[in-house]
Amino acid sequence: MTGKQHSRAAAPVSAEDQVLLLQSLALAEEEAAKRKGELLTRFLKHKLAEERQNSALNLHKLHAQWRTVLREAKAAELRRDVLILSQAFARVMDCKDSVIEVSAGPAGPRQHRDPPLGL
Repeated sequence: MTGKQHSRAAAPVSAEDQVLLLQSLALAEEEAAKRKGELLTRFLKHKLAEERQNSALNLHKLHAQWRTVLREAKAAELRRDVLILSQAFARVMDCKDSVIEVSAGPAGPRQHRDPPLGL
């Protein structure tokens, strides 16, 4: 090997060059950290937007299912009410039919007359 190659490799770096090298390394690290932070921020914003969309969709599905459950419960309640009212109506009709039958009797309707007064 030649002496020139040894002298270049073994040449001491000046303090000013070393400071510049350290500054450039620190600047490169800062830029890398900044890019990494920006990338992470973009990723998290994208993830948040997706989560909001999914939440809105799931909330819509939940409301639709809840309305279905409420509709079925209300329908069952209305069916019970209709059954009760129809039974009450049947009882009233039976009562009125029996009143009509009693008042009609076997010989027809009876007329109530007041006896003449004074004679």
